[in-house]
Amino acid sequence: MSKKTVTACLCAVLAAGAVFAGGSKDNSAETNKKIVIKIGDNLPDRNNGMGAVFEQINTEFTTLHPNVEFVVESYQDQPWQEKVKIYATANQLPDVMKYWSFPGMMKPLVEAGMLMPMNKNDYTDAKFMAGSLEGNVYDGKLYGIPVSADMWVLYVNKSLFKKAGIPLPTSWEDIIKSVPKFRALGITPVVTDGKEGWPICEMYDNILQRMNGDFTHMINACDNRTEKWTQPDFIKAAGYIQNMVKAGVFNDNLTTSDYGDARNMFGQERAAMYMMGSWEMSLATDENFSQNFKDNLDVIPFPVIEGGKGKATDTLAWFGGNLIFAANPAQQDLINEYAQLFAKRWSTLCWETKASFPPASVKALPDDTVVAKKLLAISSGATSSSGTPALDRLDSVFKEDMQEQMRQLCALLVTPEQFTKTLDASAQRAYDEK
Repeated sequence: MSKKTVTACLCAVLAAGAVFAGGSKDNSAETNKKIVIKIGDNLPDRNNGMGAVFEQINTEFTTLHPNVEFVVESYQDQPWQEKVKIYATANQLPDVMKYWSFPGMMKPLVEAGMLMPMNKNDYTDAKFMAGSLEGNVYDGKLYGIPVSADMWVLYVNKSLFKKAGIPLPTSWEDIIKSVPKFRALGITPVVTDGKEGWPICEMYDNILQRMNGDFTHMINACDNRTEKWTQPDFIKAAGYIQNMVKAGVFNDNLTTSDYGDARNMFGQERAAMYMMGSWEMSLATDENFSQNFKDNLDVIPFPVIEGGKGKATDTLAWFGGNLIFAANPAQQDLINEYAQLFAKRWSTLCWETKASFPPASVKALPDDTVVAKKLLAISSGATSSSGTPALDRLDSVFKEDMQEQMRQLCALLVTPEQFTKTLDASAQRAYDEK
């Protein structure tokens, strides 16, 4: 466990001048009364990354409200989770918190009435990614806003496609058909990290959606058990993945290849495609790889399946980090104003500083790479998003079970029927133990 770091930030009183919503407040006795807003998060570094963005927004808010004083308490991930449990037990949650929207973590706070419900219409202008707010909605009420996004995509090397005389794919059938040409040149069609399990779990979720057209089938099989892993579409998705393995789509050492191995195969131009998340946009500037590789690097949405119901604009994307707010009637109006300023400024500032991939639509910068611009376009063009992937929707035992079952599925050691039966039993056990 990382050693916890606590920082207390007392923001300086700044000259009024910034304008947000209705502008700066009047100087009545009420608005000059000192108000303390407590913030808790998992961002101990306040000088870099998301911590620095947080501080900039706090400074902008105190420009509008010189009577506000922020007190920030930050820990690493696990210590912060434990701290929230302590604060919740004592009914002393910070006013503003960065927390995770996973049902097992956030839902108990909602059910205990500890979080402030928000007006979803207040965030229309923020242009959040389609579906990104839904992970914070319980019983029709919004309780938080996302602060980061991760999308599942396919990175491609255009020069290798040109060398093989193959157009960039739009479907997995295109990729399957390309296997003989790539293999004849000694090129692996698609690489990813199969050893750790979670990347091929993300692939399963996405393949399932490309078949049945709706991420909620996977969600229902985990969250409320109104659907089963043993139903035909789940079995069919598992079989489709095994057929891709048999066709030679993936690296031969798929289930023993780790993250670094897969990334290096792609960066060294020994693989035509790399299946991974949006965070890998750094490939475009990685000094370890050749200029030819970087000049020919591109990114495309997760391909569709011919005859399937899913669209390329249906995006496997999750929003684990969120901003939530304690139920505090005395400061509700002020906290609501802070939340709206945060929603307005956060994504733009994060993109400008490359602190994180934004959960909302932002304008590309002139010096952004082609890959960065394409990822922004995929995000802003999404017509739906998945939210939390299946392996993180239940407990840690289910997560381990899914990762292991995916490794066995891709190694052809279990049948699709065995795979889905095992995961359905694990999901039911986790659901019963909630």
